[in-house]
Amino acid sequence: MTTPVDDILRCGDCGSTTPTPFYLSPTLAVCDDCVRALHQCSGCGQITDVTSVTDGDGRICDYCERAERYRSCDQCDILIRDGFLCRNHALDEADNSFTCDRCSGLVPLRLYEPLYATGDRQLCPNCLDGFDLCDHCAFYDDALRSTETGRDLCDNCASRLDYVECDVCTTLIDSGNYCEDHCDDEDDLDALHSYGYKPTPVFHGIGPRYLGLELEINVPHGHLPDRIDDTVDTLNGLGYLKEDMSIDYGFELVTHPMAYRWALDSFPWHLLQQLDRAGCSGDGNGLHVHISRAAFTGPCHVFRWMKFVYRNAPDVQTLARRSSSYAAFRDSERHNIRDACKGKYWGPRSCAINTQPADTFELRVFASSLDIQHVQAALAFADASVAYTRDLTVPDITQAAGWIWGAFTQWLRTRPQYAPLTRELEDLACAC
Repeated sequence: MTTPVDDILRCGDCGSTTPTPFYLSPTLAVCDDCVRALHQCSGCGQITDVTSVTDGDGRICDYCERAERYRSCDQCDILIRDGFLCRNHALDEADNSFTCDRCSGLVPLRLYEPLYATGDRQLCPNCLDGFDLCDHCAFYDDALRSTETGRDLCDNCASRLDYVECDVCTTLIDSGNYCEDHCDDEDDLDALHSYGYKPTPVFHGIGPRYLGLELEINVPHGHLPDRIDDTVDTLNGLGYLKEDMSIDYGFELVTHPMAYRWALDSFPWHLLQQLDRAGCSGDGNGLHVHISRAAFTGPCHVFRWMKFVYRNAPDVQTLARRSSSYAAFRDSERHNIRDACKGKYWGPRSCAINTQPADTFELRVFASSLDIQHVQAALAFADASVAYTRDLTVPDITQAAGWIWGAFTQWLRTRPQYAPLTRELEDLACAC
């Protein structure tokens, strides 16, 4: 039987005619002889004439070779994914090689000597990319620190040689507090006051129930002067910045006394977002709220308020997002509440409620945060808890369970001014 001319095609590779074409694609057909010279990629299945042999005796196309990041064995053309030697040569060189501690590749000693990183890790030349040589110990490290004298040191050497970080930038110095050549002594930090700084308070809003916010903030290394300037400019006299030993690198933002309603309406809340966008955080730090003693009607009111806070410690800590020894709920302090209300007992300042300040009670329970709702909820709880306990009567407490957390949250639902606290409690309930 004669094959119709219309069914005979030319091979797209050699050009010969073929009655039995093999289609590599809808528009490319090849003859039987050319098909036998091709290979199927073991990676993607594509038929191609450009293939390389892999360590598993397979063949892959150029595309798969690039996509799978194959590389040639250091002693032959076999492609491998990991290490430096193919299966056969790795067996031959096993007694005269080292294993890279980062990629686990077997590296022949006669081709590469091991390069040591900090911690005595042996690294191959490929894995050493991004490492630099410490100027003191001669080990490689991927996070060297620059010193004022121009040396680059690993963290271990910097610690052993008693280097410290400049208070303004990240440069390491061996004495003093500041770099001599890069930072202008204390001029860059003149708005950061010492821990004991306490200016004359400026009251904002209608009292006598005033709140003072203390927010401990971490700042990215090397950016302290800029964050200080930005924060002071935004506060515009409403507060000031202080040093605090509990903050590794940053500052404590302290406000002047504010009425709760005034604070919600007039505090520059966008400052928290501004600091957050700049890489700052409150992680690991505290948020303290000072409450004016004048906000209480007398010792009995103080007693009811402190009793309410201590009796509901688990719920308060859930709201505060932390349980900390810096804001401890100790039985000894709870048992001394009556004397503390009368000014006959001053416990340690690290209690949940610090009674040491002469003009305020310091509620220390909250975790620091740059989330606006978290901070507003802390102020709301301080104000609401004082307002709630002010008018509690003995029947309210003994017959209506007035000291129970549920009674307080029920009371909050009828006070829309405490919406930040209500929303925070709802979010916490949904998260549980």
